[in-house]
Amino acid sequence: MNDNSRPLQPERFLKIQEFLSTRHTVKVSELSRELNVSENTIRRDLIALEDAGICFRTKGGAGLLQSSVSGATFSRRLSQNRGVKSALARASAALVQSGDTVIIGSGTTAYEIAVKLCEMEHITVITSSLEAAQILTGLPELTLILSGGIVHGPSRSMVGSPAENFFDTVNADILFLSVKGVSIEKGLTDHTMVEASVKQRMINCAKRVILIADSSKLEQTALSYVCDLSVVDNLITDEHANPAFLEALRKRGIGIIQVSAKG
Repeated sequence: MNDNSRPLQPERFLKIQEFLSTRHTVKVSELSRELNVSENTIRRDLIALEDAGICFRTKGGAGLLQSSVSGATFSRRLSQNRGVKSALARASAALVQSGDTVIIGSGTTAYEIAVKLCEMEHITVITSSLEAAQILTGLPELTLILSGGIVHGPSRSMVGSPAENFFDTVNADILFLSVKGVSIEKGLTDHTMVEASVKQRMINCAKRVILIADSSKLEQTALSYVCDLSVVDNLITDEHANPAFLEALRKRGIGIIQVSAKG
């Protein structure tokens, strides 16, 4: 395997968390072989993940911390439909220009967008996502702003009035918004009220709202109302979306971008 096919650090972190979530313990030698990097590289990765509260190191390996169960659940969700999420994220990042201020919401697709934005320079990223923030921390050509708030375990994001109030104080060029349901009749909906409230504030401070939703989220309704379809400028979805539903969105002035997981 050549150097170009070796995973970058954000991808390695994700893979290691996936291994931990399924096996609960891992060995440095196994990870080195699986990820095609040196054992010293794996040891440094495990130190970083231990510092982040994801694992604890053992002689020759690491184990999953009980306190990181929500992170393990997040990793399992992230591994589902990974190809589609990566394609959606790639199309999202293509809309960002140098100098832009971008908001990334919570969720597994937001994580994928953060990975793609690592390659960009001279942008500002505002996020409520702990996972996205971890990926983007320390990049010299990118300004990262993390909202305050209360940590919501399942989504690994910041919620509550501190997060809501924070988004009342900022302005952004683009919001990449993910929700659990997109319906002609019910608009955009999400699983939890606390996340829906933060997303409403994000929408209010963005010039352009880009909805990121794979086809499984379309023609669906979740518990909590987020907003009407009229706030959405563009939808990025996959090739399996119902053409009739997409046409109904176009008639409402929403631009459609479809992607294929095959590239």
